[in-house]
Amino acid sequence: MKKKLLISAYAISPTRGSEYAAAWNTVTHLAAEHELWVLYGMSDNHMGDTQTLKGYIEDNPMRHVHFVEVRAGWLAKAINLLNKAGFGWFFYFAYYLWQKRALRAAQEIVKTVDIDVVHQLGPIGFREPGFLAGLGKPLVWGPIGGMKIMDSRFIALLPFKARMKFTIKNFINRYQLGHSHRIKSAFKNADVLIAATRLGQQTIKQYFDRDSFYLPEQGIGGNVLPCVNRYNNIEQQDVHLVWSGSLIERKNLKMCLDALSAVAKKNWELHVLGDGPLRKTLEHYAAQKGLADKVTFHGHLPRREALRVMADAHLHIITSIGEDNPAVIFEAMGNGIPTLTIDHCGMGDVICCKCGVKVPVDSYENMLQRMSSVLNILLTNTKILVDMHQSTLLCANEHKWDKRLKKLNNIYDEAIATHNQRSMYMSGNHLTMV
Repeated sequence: MKKKLLISAYAISPTRGSEYAAAWNTVTHLAAEHELWVLYGMSDNHMGDTQTLKGYIEDNPMRHVHFVEVRAGWLAKAINLLNKAGFGWFFYFAYYLWQKRALRAAQEIVKTVDIDVVHQLGPIGFREPGFLAGLGKPLVWGPIGGMKIMDSRFIALLPFKARMKFTIKNFINRYQLGHSHRIKSAFKNADVLIAATRLGQQTIKQYFDRDSFYLPEQGIGGNVLPCVNRYNNIEQQDVHLVWSGSLIERKNLKMCLDALSAVAKKNWELHVLGDGPLRKTLEHYAAQKGLADKVTFHGHLPRREALRVMADAHLHIITSIGEDNPAVIFEAMGNGIPTLTIDHCGMGDVICCKCGVKVPVDSYENMLQRMSSVLNILLTNTKILVDMHQSTLLCANEHKWDKRLKKLNNIYDEAIATHNQRSMYMSGNHLTMV
Protein backbone atom coordinates (compact mmCIF):
# COMPACT_ATOMS: atom_id res chain seq x y z
CA MET A 1 0.00 0.00 0.00
CA LYS A 2 1.29 3.46 -0.89
CA LYS A 3 2.58 5.37 2.12
CA LYS A 4 3.70 8.87 2.95
CA LEU A 5 7.27 8.58 4.23
CA LEU A 6 9.39 11.20 5.98
CA ILE A 7 13.06 10.32 5.52
CA SER A 8 16.10 11.91 7.12
CA ALA A 9 19.05 11.43 4.75
CA TYR A 10 21.67 14.00 5.71
CA ALA A 11 24.16 13.07 2.94
CA ILE A 12 22.61 12.18 -0.41
CA SER A 13 23.76 12.52 -4.01
CA PRO A 14 22.93 11.12 -7.46
CA THR A 15 26.60 11.25 -8.53
CA ARG A 16 28.65 10.08 -5.54
CA GLY A 17 29.23 6.67 -4.01
CA SER A 18 29.31 5.31 -0.46
CA GLU A 19 26.63 6.62 1.92
CA TYR A 20 25.56 9.31 -0.55
CA ALA A 21 24.66 6.59 -3.06
CA ALA A 22 23.06 4.38 -0.39
CA ALA A 23 20.66 7.17 0.55
CA TRP A 24 20.02 8.14 -3.08
CA ASN A 25 19.25 4.58 -4.17
CA THR A 26 16.96 4.07 -1.19
CA VAL A 27 15.01 7.26 -1.92
CA THR A 28 14.69 6.76 -5.68
CA HIS A 29 13.54 3.16 -5.38
CA LEU A 30 11.05 3.92 -2.59
CA ALA A 31 9.62 6.70 -4.76
CA ALA A 32 8.38 4.06 -7.22
CA GLU A 33 5.79 2.97 -4.65
CA HIS A 34 5.47 5.75 -2.06
CA GLU A 35 5.44 9.52 -1.63
CA LEU A 36 8.51 10.87 0.16
CA TRP A 37 9.57 13.96 2.04
CA VAL A 38 13.38 13.86 2.28
CA LEU A 39 15.36 16.00 4.74
CA TYR A 40 18.95 16.54 3.59
CA GLY A 41 21.93 18.72 4.45
CA MET A 42 24.76 17.77 2.09
CA SER A 43 25.32 16.40 -1.40
CA ASP A 44 28.95 17.39 -1.87
CA ASN A 45 32.02 17.56 0.36
CA HIS A 46 30.82 19.31 3.51
CA MET A 47 27.79 20.33 5.53
CA GLY A 48 25.74 22.86 3.59
CA ASP A 49 27.28 21.93 0.22
CA THR A 50 24.12 21.00 -1.67
CA GLN A 51 24.70 22.40 -5.16
CA THR A 52 24.93 19.03 -6.92
CA LEU A 53 21.60 17.74 -5.64
CA LYS A 54 19.79 21.04 -6.18
CA GLY A 55 21.08 21.21 -9.76
CA TYR A 56 20.04 17.63 -10.41
CA ILE A 57 16.55 18.15 -8.98
CA GLU A 58 16.08 21.25 -11.10
CA ASP A 59 16.95 19.35 -14.29
CA ASN A 60 15.30 16.07 -13.26
CA PRO A 61 12.22 16.76 -11.10
CA MET A 62 10.97 13.71 -9.23
CA ARG A 63 7.20 13.55 -9.03
CA HIS A 64 6.86 11.64 -5.76
CA VAL A 65 9.86 13.04 -3.87
CA HIS A 66 9.85 16.35 -1.99
CA PHE A 67 13.42 17.29 -1.14
CA VAL A 68 13.67 19.60 1.87
CA GLU A 69 17.05 21.19 2.44
CA VAL A 70 17.82 21.68 6.14
CA ARG A 71 20.34 24.48 6.47
CA ALA A 72 22.85 24.35 9.30
CA GLY A 73 22.87 27.23 11.78
CA TRP A 74 25.83 29.53 12.34
CA LEU A 75 27.14 27.52 15.29
CA ALA A 76 27.03 24.22 13.39
CA LYS A 77 28.84 25.87 10.47
CA ALA A 78 31.47 27.28 12.80
CA ILE A 79 32.06 23.91 14.45
CA ASN A 80 32.19 22.22 11.06
CA LEU A 81 35.15 24.42 10.10
CA LEU A 82 37.20 22.22 12.44
CA ASN A 83 35.94 19.16 10.57
CA LYS A 84 37.03 20.76 7.30
CA ALA A 85 40.45 21.36 8.84
CA GLY A 86 40.84 17.64 9.46
CA PHE A 87 39.52 17.27 13.02
CA GLY A 88 36.88 14.73 12.05
CA TRP A 89 35.31 14.14 15.46
CA PHE A 90 34.01 17.72 15.55
CA PHE A 91 31.59 16.74 12.79
CA TYR A 92 29.40 14.99 15.36
CA PHE A 93 28.85 18.20 17.32
CA ALA A 94 27.85 20.03 14.14
CA TYR A 95 25.70 17.11 13.03
CA TYR A 96 23.92 17.06 16.42
CA LEU A 97 22.90 20.68 15.87
CA TRP A 98 21.82 19.91 12.30
CA GLN A 99 19.56 17.15 13.62
CA LYS A 100 17.88 19.70 15.89
CA ARG A 101 17.03 21.75 12.82
CA ALA A 102 15.91 18.62 10.98
CA LEU A 103 13.38 18.01 13.76
CA ARG A 104 11.99 21.53 13.38
CA ALA A 105 11.69 21.04 9.61
CA ALA A 106 9.94 17.70 10.19
CA GLN A 107 7.52 19.27 12.65
CA GLU A 108 6.49 21.78 9.98
CA ILE A 109 5.90 18.97 7.48
CA VAL A 110 3.67 16.89 9.79
CA LYS A 111 1.46 19.93 10.40
CA THR A 112 0.14 19.61 6.84
CA VAL A 113 1.03 16.04 5.81
CA ASP A 114 -0.29 12.88 7.48
CA ILE A 115 3.02 11.00 7.51
CA ASP A 116 2.67 7.22 7.85
CA VAL A 117 6.28 6.32 8.73
CA VAL A 118 9.37 8.29 9.70
CA HIS A 119 12.69 6.75 8.63
CA GLN A 120 15.98 7.89 10.20
CA LEU A 121 18.06 6.64 7.26
CA GLY A 122 21.52 8.07 7.27
CA PRO A 123 24.36 8.44 7.85
CA ILE A 124 24.32 4.94 9.26
CA GLY A 125 26.51 5.58 12.34
CA PHE A 126 24.87 4.87 15.69
CA ARG A 127 26.41 7.88 17.47
CA GLU A 128 23.86 10.42 16.26
CA PRO A 129 20.34 8.95 16.17
CA GLY A 130 18.54 12.25 15.56
CA PHE A 131 15.40 13.55 17.27
CA LEU A 132 12.60 12.38 14.99
CA ALA A 133 11.14 10.10 17.68
CA GLY A 134 9.70 13.35 19.03
CA LEU A 135 7.22 13.44 16.14
CA GLY A 136 5.17 10.64 17.69
CA LYS A 137 4.98 8.75 14.39
CA PRO A 138 5.97 5.15 13.59
CA LEU A 139 9.77 5.31 13.51
CA VAL A 140 12.30 3.15 11.65
CA TRP A 141 16.00 3.65 12.40
CA GLY A 142 18.63 2.14 10.18
CA PRO A 143 20.51 0.49 8.70
CA ILE A 144 22.62 1.19 11.78
CA GLY A 145 26.39 0.68 11.66
CA GLY A 146 29.62 1.89 13.20
CA MET A 147 29.31 -0.31 16.29
CA LYS A 148 32.19 -2.66 15.51
CA ILE A 149 35.01 -3.05 18.02
CA MET A 150 38.10 -3.47 15.85
CA ASP A 151 40.08 -6.68 16.42
CA SER A 152 43.30 -6.03 18.35
CA ARG A 153 45.21 -8.16 15.83
CA PHE A 154 44.46 -5.58 13.14
CA ILE A 155 45.27 -2.63 15.38
CA ALA A 156 48.67 -4.13 16.21
CA LEU A 157 49.68 -3.91 12.53
CA LEU A 158 49.21 -0.16 12.32
CA PRO A 159 51.68 2.69 12.83
CA PHE A 160 51.65 4.21 16.32
CA LYS A 161 49.40 7.17 15.48
CA ALA A 162 46.82 4.94 13.78
CA ARG A 163 47.01 2.42 16.66
CA MET A 164 46.19 5.17 19.11
CA LYS A 165 43.31 6.42 16.91
CA PHE A 166 41.60 3.03 16.67
CA THR A 167 42.26 2.13 20.31
CA ILE A 168 40.54 5.37 21.35
CA LYS A 169 37.70 4.71 18.89
CA ASN A 170 37.18 1.23 20.40
CA PHE A 171 37.00 2.80 23.86
CA ILE A 172 34.50 5.43 22.71
CA ASN A 173 32.34 2.81 20.99
CA ARG A 174 32.18 0.69 24.14
CA TYR A 175 31.46 3.72 26.31
CA GLN A 176 28.72 5.15 24.11
CA LEU A 177 27.05 1.79 23.58
CA GLY A 178 27.11 1.04 27.28
CA HIS A 179 26.58 4.43 28.91
CA SER A 180 25.06 7.04 26.57
CA HIS A 181 21.55 7.76 27.83
CA ARG A 182 20.58 9.43 24.56
CA ILE A 183 21.72 6.50 22.43
CA LYS A 184 20.03 4.04 24.77
CA SER A 185 16.78 6.01 24.52
CA ALA A 186 17.02 6.09 20.73
CA PHE A 187 17.34 2.30 20.54
CA LYS A 188 14.45 1.94 22.96
CA ASN A 189 12.12 4.44 21.27
CA ALA A 190 12.46 3.35 17.64
CA ASP A 191 9.60 1.09 16.62
CA VAL A 192 11.82 -0.92 14.27
CA LEU A 193 15.62 -1.17 14.14
CA ILE A 194 17.65 -2.21 11.09
CA ALA A 195 21.21 -3.46 11.55
CA ALA A 196 23.68 -3.02 8.68
CA THR A 197 25.59 -6.19 9.61
CA ARG A 198 25.04 -9.46 11.44
CA LEU A 199 27.50 -8.33 14.09
CA GLY A 200 25.44 -5.17 14.44
CA GLN A 201 22.38 -7.31 15.15
CA GLN A 202 24.28 -9.09 17.91
CA THR A 203 25.55 -5.79 19.34
CA ILE A 204 22.06 -4.28 19.44
CA LYS A 205 20.76 -7.37 21.23
CA GLN A 206 23.69 -7.41 23.65
CA TYR A 207 23.56 -3.75 24.69
CA PHE A 208 19.89 -2.85 24.24
CA ASP A 209 18.03 -6.19 24.31
CA ARG A 210 16.23 -5.34 21.06
CA ASP A 211 15.72 -7.50 18.01
CA SER A 212 16.50 -5.93 14.65
CA PHE A 213 16.19 -6.63 10.96
CA TYR A 214 19.40 -7.30 9.02
CA LEU A 215 19.67 -5.24 5.84
CA PRO A 216 22.92 -3.80 4.41
CA GLU A 217 22.73 -0.11 3.55
CA GLN A 218 23.88 -0.84 0.00
CA GLY A 219 22.23 -2.77 -2.82
CA ILE A 220 22.45 -3.42 -6.54
CA GLY A 221 20.51 -1.22 -8.93
CA GLY A 222 19.86 -1.84 -12.60
CA ASN A 223 20.15 -5.11 -14.46
CA VAL A 224 22.63 -7.84 -13.59
CA LEU A 225 23.97 -9.19 -16.86
CA PRO A 226 26.74 -11.70 -17.63
CA CYS A 227 29.94 -10.32 -19.15
CA VAL A 228 31.10 -13.50 -20.81
CA ASN A 229 33.46 -11.73 -23.20
CA ARG A 230 35.55 -10.50 -20.29
CA TYR A 231 36.24 -14.08 -19.26
CA ASN A 232 36.77 -15.49 -22.77
CA ASN A 233 40.30 -16.85 -23.23
CA ILE A 234 41.17 -15.76 -19.70
CA GLU A 235 43.93 -18.37 -19.60
CA GLN A 236 45.73 -16.53 -22.43
CA GLN A 237 45.71 -13.08 -20.83
CA ASP A 238 46.61 -11.38 -17.59
CA VAL A 239 43.96 -11.65 -14.90
CA HIS A 240 42.68 -8.18 -14.03
CA LEU A 241 42.51 -7.62 -10.28
CA VAL A 242 40.87 -4.52 -8.79
CA TRP A 243 41.15 -2.95 -5.35
CA SER A 244 39.05 0.12 -4.53
CA GLY A 245 39.06 2.47 -1.56
CA SER A 246 40.67 5.45 0.11
CA LEU A 247 44.41 5.10 0.56
CA ILE A 248 44.36 5.19 4.35
CA GLU A 249 45.43 2.72 7.05
CA ARG A 250 41.93 1.37 7.64
CA LYS A 251 41.53 0.27 4.01
CA ASN A 252 44.78 -1.72 4.32
CA LEU A 253 46.02 -1.83 0.70
CA LYS A 254 49.43 -2.82 2.05
CA MET A 255 48.08 -6.30 2.86
CA CYS A 256 46.93 -6.76 -0.73
CA LEU A 257 50.39 -5.77 -1.99
CA ASP A 258 52.07 -8.13 0.49
CA ALA A 259 49.86 -11.01 -0.63
CA LEU A 260 50.55 -10.39 -4.32
CA SER A 261 54.29 -10.13 -3.76
CA ALA A 262 54.20 -13.67 -2.34
CA VAL A 263 52.29 -15.09 -5.34
CA ALA A 264 54.39 -17.28 -7.63
CA LYS A 265 52.19 -16.75 -10.69
CA LYS A 266 52.75 -13.46 -12.54
CA ASN A 267 49.80 -13.54 -14.95
CA TRP A 268 48.01 -10.67 -13.25
CA GLU A 269 47.74 -6.90 -13.07
CA LEU A 270 46.27 -4.90 -10.20
CA HIS A 271 44.22 -1.74 -10.68
CA VAL A 272 43.97 0.47 -7.59
CA LEU A 273 41.00 2.84 -7.54
CA GLY A 274 41.11 5.64 -5.00
CA ASP A 275 43.35 8.26 -3.51
CA GLY A 276 44.43 9.43 -0.10
CA PRO A 277 47.30 10.55 2.13
CA LEU A 278 49.15 7.23 1.81
CA ARG A 279 49.28 7.17 -2.00
CA LYS A 280 52.95 8.08 -2.42
CA THR A 281 53.95 5.77 0.43
CA LEU A 282 52.03 2.87 -1.10
CA GLU A 283 53.37 3.52 -4.60
CA HIS A 284 56.88 3.41 -3.15
CA TYR A 285 56.03 0.26 -1.20
CA ALA A 286 54.76 -1.46 -4.36
CA ALA A 287 58.03 -0.59 -6.09
CA GLN A 288 60.02 -1.97 -3.14
CA LYS A 289 58.09 -5.22 -3.47
CA GLY A 290 58.96 -5.41 -7.18
CA LEU A 291 55.38 -4.73 -8.23
CA ALA A 292 55.77 -1.34 -9.90
CA ASP A 293 55.08 -2.73 -13.38
CA LYS A 294 52.14 -4.87 -12.13
CA VAL A 295 50.17 -2.24 -10.19
CA THR A 296 48.40 0.80 -11.66
CA PHE A 297 47.34 3.54 -9.27
CA HIS A 298 44.43 5.30 -10.98
CA GLY A 299 43.78 7.82 -8.22
CA HIS A 300 40.32 9.26 -7.66
CA LEU A 301 38.37 8.84 -10.90
CA PRO A 302 34.91 10.17 -11.75
CA ARG A 303 32.35 7.55 -10.71
CA ARG A 304 31.56 6.42 -14.25
CA GLU A 305 35.22 5.93 -15.13
CA ALA A 306 35.87 4.06 -11.90
CA LEU A 307 32.95 1.73 -12.64
CA ARG A 308 34.37 1.08 -16.12
CA VAL A 309 37.68 -0.01 -14.60
CA MET A 310 35.76 -2.20 -12.18
CA ALA A 311 33.73 -3.75 -14.98
CA ASP A 312 36.93 -4.86 -16.76
CA ALA A 313 38.15 -6.85 -13.73
CA HIS A 314 38.07 -10.62 -13.19
CA LEU A 315 38.55 -10.54 -9.40
CA HIS A 316 37.90 -7.90 -6.76
CA ILE A 317 40.08 -7.81 -3.63
CA ILE A 318 39.17 -6.06 -0.38
CA THR A 319 41.52 -6.05 2.61
CA SER A 320 39.90 -3.43 4.84
CA ILE A 321 40.24 -3.89 8.59
CA GLY A 322 37.06 -2.01 9.48
CA GLU A 323 33.85 -1.46 7.47
CA ASP A 324 30.11 -1.87 7.51
CA ASN A 325 29.15 -2.55 3.88
CA PRO A 326 31.42 -0.86 1.35
CA ALA A 327 29.56 -0.07 -1.88
CA VAL A 328 32.36 -1.61 -3.91
CA ILE A 329 31.41 -5.21 -3.03
CA PHE A 330 27.96 -4.62 -4.52
CA GLU A 331 29.42 -2.84 -7.54
CA ALA A 332 31.69 -5.82 -8.14
CA MET A 333 28.89 -8.33 -7.59
CA GLY A 334 26.59 -6.45 -9.95
CA ASN A 335 29.21 -6.95 -12.67
CA GLY A 336 29.56 -10.64 -11.87
CA ILE A 337 33.01 -10.12 -10.35
CA PRO A 338 33.84 -12.43 -7.41
CA THR A 339 35.51 -10.97 -4.32
CA LEU A 340 38.46 -12.11 -2.22
CA THR A 341 38.01 -10.69 1.28
CA ILE A 342 38.84 -11.10 4.93
CA ASP A 343 35.89 -12.84 6.60
CA HIS A 344 34.59 -10.05 8.83
CA CYS A 345 32.47 -6.86 8.79
CA GLY A 346 29.76 -6.54 6.16
CA MET A 347 31.92 -8.31 3.59
CA GLY A 348 31.78 -11.49 5.63
CA ASP A 349 27.97 -11.30 5.67
CA VAL A 350 27.44 -10.55 1.97
CA ILE A 351 30.13 -12.67 0.31
CA CYS A 352 29.57 -16.43 0.22
CA CYS A 353 31.41 -19.37 -1.36
CA LYS A 354 29.49 -18.83 -4.61
CA CYS A 355 30.53 -15.21 -5.14
CA GLY A 356 33.95 -15.09 -3.54
CA VAL A 357 36.54 -16.44 -1.16
CA LYS A 358 36.75 -15.45 2.51
CA VAL A 359 39.98 -15.62 4.49
CA PRO A 360 39.33 -16.24 8.23
CA VAL A 361 40.49 -13.58 10.69
CA ASP A 362 43.79 -14.77 12.16
CA SER A 363 47.31 -13.50 12.70
CA TYR A 364 48.58 -11.30 9.89
CA GLU A 365 51.05 -13.96 8.76
CA ASN A 366 48.37 -16.66 8.57
CA MET A 367 45.90 -14.42 6.73
CA LEU A 368 48.61 -13.37 4.31
CA GLN A 369 49.59 -16.98 3.65
CA ARG A 370 45.98 -18.00 3.00
CA MET A 371 45.36 -15.02 0.73
CA SER A 372 48.49 -15.71 -1.31
CA SER A 373 47.53 -19.37 -1.55
CA VAL A 374 44.06 -18.50 -2.82
CA LEU A 375 45.50 -16.13 -5.42
CA ASN A 376 47.96 -18.78 -6.60
CA ILE A 377 45.15 -21.28 -7.05
CA LEU A 378 42.91 -18.83 -8.94
CA LEU A 379 45.74 -17.62 -11.17
CA THR A 380 46.79 -21.20 -11.92
CA ASN A 381 43.25 -22.46 -12.55
CA THR A 382 41.57 -19.44 -14.12
CA LYS A 383 38.53 -21.53 -15.09
CA ILE A 384 37.51 -21.22 -11.43
CA LEU A 385 37.07 -17.49 -12.01
CA VAL A 386 34.89 -18.18 -15.04
CA ASP A 387 32.65 -20.47 -12.98
CA MET A 388 32.56 -17.98 -10.09
CA HIS A 389 31.51 -15.24 -12.49
CA GLN A 390 28.33 -17.18 -13.27
CA SER A 391 27.52 -17.98 -9.64
CA THR A 392 28.28 -14.38 -8.59
CA LEU A 393 25.55 -13.22 -10.96
CA LEU A 394 23.08 -15.49 -9.15
CA CYS A 395 24.11 -14.02 -5.79
CA ALA A 396 23.79 -10.52 -7.19
CA ASN A 397 20.11 -11.06 -7.88
CA GLU A 398 19.55 -11.56 -4.16
CA HIS A 399 20.79 -8.01 -3.48
CA LYS A 400 18.85 -6.24 -6.21
CA TRP A 401 16.60 -3.38 -5.26
CA ASP A 402 13.32 -5.09 -6.07
CA LYS A 403 13.97 -7.54 -3.22
CA ARG A 404 15.26 -4.80 -0.91
CA LEU A 405 12.09 -2.81 -1.59
CA LYS A 406 9.93 -5.74 -0.49
CA LYS A 407 11.93 -5.97 2.73
CA LEU A 408 11.57 -2.25 3.41
CA ASN A 409 7.82 -2.41 2.79
CA ASN A 410 7.55 -5.22 5.34
CA ILE A 411 9.65 -3.18 7.77
CA TYR A 412 7.37 -0.15 7.39
CA ASP A 413 4.29 -2.30 8.00
CA GLU A 414 6.00 -3.73 11.08
CA ALA A 415 6.79 -0.22 12.36
CA ILE A 416 3.16 0.88 12.01
CA ALA A 417 1.89 -2.25 13.79
CA THR A 418 4.46 -1.93 16.59
CA HIS A 419 3.74 1.78 17.04
CA ASN A 420 0.01 1.11 17.30
CA GLN A 421 0.58 -1.66 19.84
CA ARG A 422 2.81 0.61 21.91
CA SER A 423 0.20 3.38 21.77
CA MET A 424 -2.53 1.00 22.91
CA TYR A 425 -0.32 -0.28 25.72
CA MET A 426 0.48 3.22 26.94
CA SER A 427 -3.17 4.20 26.67
CA GLY A 428 -4.19 1.09 28.56
CA ASN A 429 -1.71 1.83 31.34
CA HIS A 430 -3.03 5.36 31.58
CA LEU A 431 -6.63 4.19 31.88
CA THR A 432 -5.69 1.68 34.56
CA MET A 433 -3.94 4.37 36.56
CA VAL A 434 -7.01 6.62 36.36
